[in-house]
Amino acid sequence: MDAAVGAAFKGDAPAASQAVVLPDRRELALVAVERTRMPMVVSDARQPDCPIVLANHAFLALTGYSAEEVIGRNCRFLQGPDTDPSDVEAIRQGLRARTEDIEVELLNYRKDGSAFWNQLAISPVTDEMGEVIYYFASQKDVSARRRAEQMEATERLLLMEVDHRAMNALALVQSFVSLSKADTAIGYATAVRERVETLARAHRLLGEAGWSGVDLGRLLAAETPEEHTGCVCASGTSIQLPTPLVQPMAVVLHELMTNATRHGSLRHLSGAVEVEWLRLSQSLLIKWRETGAHDVAEPTEAGVGIRLLEGVVTRQLGGGVKWSWPCSGLCLELEVPMEAAE
Repeated sequence: MDAAVGAAFKGDAPAASQAVVLPDRRELALVAVERTRMPMVVSDARQPDCPIVLANHAFLALTGYSAEEVIGRNCRFLQGPDTDPSDVEAIRQGLRARTEDIEVELLNYRKDGSAFWNQLAISPVTDEMGEVIYYFASQKDVSARRRAEQMEATERLLLMEVDHRAMNALALVQSFVSLSKADTAIGYATAVRERVETLARAHRLLGEAGWSGVDLGRLLAAETPEEHTGCVCASGTSIQLPTPLVQPMAVVLHELMTNATRHGSLRHLSGAVEVEWLRLSQSLLIKWRETGAHDVAEPTEAGVGIRLLEGVVTRQLGGGVKWSWPCSGLCLELEVPMEAAE
């Protein structure tokens, strides 16, 4: 290649702006737009509602529309039910400014109704007088990137939630170890094992529910021994315990049921337990009342379960406990916040 020819490839020569050459350059630009892999449209800013006057093959392939269905329409036909109105408003404001480039990612829809994330860039094209005559818009399907970002964010939240749940479970186990008492090593191991099994049952219920929470009545049923199901009367509207409350409340119900069967009214054939719960504006109120027995004395061993229960409710859940021990057995009221756990 000689020097003269090589120089012609360094940039536009002055002759390229001459009238005889300019039509060829315009034709070349149209061919480039038509054949590029980037979806592109051109809208006429001089006509009402800025209709599309040119749409390349890549745009038609991306959206599923034919040229006849696109030409003459405003690009808003790509919007749908879940398109964020704030993204649409950002486009409107940019078009009102007329001299600014617009870049936004918004949810658009193809002809078949399928959604895709569109990385949209709009640039105004002006004439010699500086008036906007066209808008040049390019689109890019960035759905895969958005899905990857969403998966990454979900994974991060999941890891944080797993860590939070593990810390809660470890806090409960620590309470079991420090507060469980028995006269023998076997008795101590049994007390700890029973409480850990309570956590396992709650964990299983959460897994069956997809970690979306567990119904309070179902949690109570899981902690009620089969031989005493007919002696436990539960009343209250259906309440879905949020996930963070499930395992701590399972421990609370386990301690109450254990005290009732070993030290309270359920030691007697005539004994029974009444459990009532009520959802308040910001908290959950549970009333536990043992009835039917007439000679139940408060045993010293019950203090262990009560201390564990109070520790879970007050320190871990930020609630409160009030209790008494008449001759019929334990009577207790506890209240725990619900809003923070939801």
